[in-house]
Amino acid sequence: GGGEGGDGSLEDGSYSAQLIHAAWEAIEADAFFCFTALMSEVRDHFCSNLDHTALGITARIERFAGLLAAKDPPLAAALDNIRVAPTFYAFRWISLLMTQELDLPDVLRLWDSLLADERRFDFLLYFCVAMVLCIREELLEHGDFSYSVKALQHYESRVPLHTLLERAHALYAADHPQLYVPPAAPPPRPPPPPDRMSSNGAAYL
Repeated sequence: GGGEGGDGSLEDGSYSAQLIHAAWEAIEADAFFCFTALMSEVRDHFCSNLDHTALGITARIERFAGLLAAKDPPLAAALDNIRVAPTFYAFRWISLLMTQELDLPDVLRLWDSLLADERRFDFLLYFCVAMVLCIREELLEHGDFSYSVKALQHYESRVPLHTLLERAHALYAADHPQLYVPPAAPPPRPPPPPDRMSSNGAAYL
């Protein structure tokens, strides 16, 4: 009896190992499929022939610069006056989807917001603007080219991710309110059954 029990547990263990191996293979394939789908959406950023077209990275940086100027004209003008061009920092932010600026857990959280949004990488531009706005006072206080470029190129953890996301969502919602429609109110509760109503219409508890 004991021998059979041992054989059974070995068989169960072998079957479990096969399931785990099959699951890992499926995870690898699914992850590669998702990565390929994601890269197909941003591949134009890496095609030099498209750099100066409406599809290339230059156009994306120009959209970012226009958005920053619209959301905070004084800050955009101050950066322009000290010759801090968006290409010095936003090129890497946009082309690498923030993977060089944030820790991995924060990258995963940001990508969750990017992939859940129907306009997808439009939200990335708003997130980039939020990053600049969240250190606005620091940039204006120093008003120096070298300091500003270093602060923007080595953003690190100066601002918590949840603060950046809240600011980005506020900016995004202001321009795209249709994407932030509150959920519909639940339907009214039905009246109690007739047999639980008193003669004057009040419901019994």
